[in-house]
Amino acid sequence: MIGEIASFSSALGVALGNTLGGKSTQQSSWRNTLRASTTIAFALICVVIAFDLSSLTLRVVIIGILAGFTGGLGLPLIYQAFSVGSVSFVGPVVALVQSFNLILFAVFVKDEDLSSLFPIAALLGAIGLYLCSRQGRSNQKATFYVFVLAASAATCFSGFSFIITLIETSQILPALFGARIGVLLISFIFPPKIDKKVLTKPIGWRKYALLSGACEIIGNLLFMIAINKLELSKVGIFMASAPALSVLIAIKLLHQKPSLVNWVGIAATSAALALIAVG
Repeated sequence: MIGEIASFSSALGVALGNTLGGKSTQQSSWRNTLRASTTIAFALICVVIAFDLSSLTLRVVIIGILAGFTGGLGLPLIYQAFSVGSVSFVGPVVALVQSFNLILFAVFVKDEDLSSLFPIAALLGAIGLYLCSRQGRSNQKATFYVFVLAASAATCFSGFSFIITLIETSQILPALFGARIGVLLISFIFPPKIDKKVLTKPIGWRKYALLSGACEIIGNLLFMIAINKLELSKVGIFMASAPALSVLIAIKLLHQKPSLVNWVGIAATSAALALIAVG
C-alpha cells in the first residue's frame, strides 16, 4: 500500500511542480522561476541528505551532477511550455516523448525486446495527442512551438533517466543530491534578469516558484520510495496519471478549460503510458 500511495503522490508532485512553475513563469520569467525553484529544492535535499551523509560517494555524486545538469536543461523549456501552451497538450507530449525515448534506450542500448503491446500503445498515444491538440475553451493553444518546447524538455528529462541508470537503487538518495547540484548549476548559467515589472509583484511569482521546487523534490523522494516498495511497471502505471493531474491543477491555477475532446485524448495517452509500463 505504501508503494501505491508513494507512486501516485510522486505523480501528483510532478504535476504540481510543472504547473506551479508555469504559473510563476507567467508572472515573471523562466529565469526567475528556475533560480527560486532550484534553490529551494537544493535546500530541501541538503536537509534530507544530512541524515545519511555516510551514503555519499564521489562517483555517485558526480554521476548525479551530470544527470541533474542534463535534466535541468529541460526545466526552462517545461516552464515556458506550461506558461504559454495548453496543459492538456503539453503534459501528454512530455510523458509520451519520455516513454518513447526510454523504449529506444532499452531496445538499442540495453538490447531488450520490444513489447507486443507497443504497437497498441503507439496507436493510442498518437490518437491521444491528436485529440489533445484540438483547441480547448481557453486561450492557450497547442502550437508547433509549444510542441518543440515540450518535446525538447522531455528529451532532456530522458537524458537524466539514462544517466541515472548507472546508479544502484540503494544509491538513489546521494545521486539525487548530486542531481540537485547539477540543476542548481543551470540556474547560475541562466541567472535571473532584473525586471521592474516583476519587482512590483515580489510575492506572487516567488510563492509559486518556491512551491514548484518543493513539490518537485518531494515528488523525487516519493518516487525513490515507490521504486523500493513496488515493481517498476506498477510505478509506471501510477505515473501515467501525471498528465491528467496536471490538467486538473491547470483548470484552477492557470484558468484553462479543456474540452471533452481534450479529455478523451488525455485518457487515451494515459492508457498508452500504462500499456508501456506494463510492457
